[in-house]
Amino acid sequence: MMLKKKLWLVGDDEVLDAIADLSRHLDYFQVARVDELPAGPLGADDHVVLAMVDGRRAAQLYARALTAGPAGHLALVPELPGKTAGARAIVAAAELVDKI
Repeated sequence: MMLKKKLWLVGDDEVLDAIADLSRHLDYFQVARVDELPAGPLGADDHVVLAMVDGRRAAQLYARALTAGPAGHLALVPELPGKTAGARAIVAAAELVDKI
């Protein structure tokens, strides 16, 4: 099976670093940790996980991602008050398992 799926970890929240570490156990062709959405349209092979320190900015980024094309997966990492970045990363990464 040829891997084509790309994981885009977008934002400034430290939880994305933990998801990047977890992603090495998932079958992605490419994993990119970036501050902004990728240029161009998103497609079925693009999996996007968003996390921003500023919740309002995260919502704006999510709205922009929705208009960037039909991504194979688009998620906003939940805040989960009182939980560590690692716990939040596990919740977000668990959603990815069914998408690849």
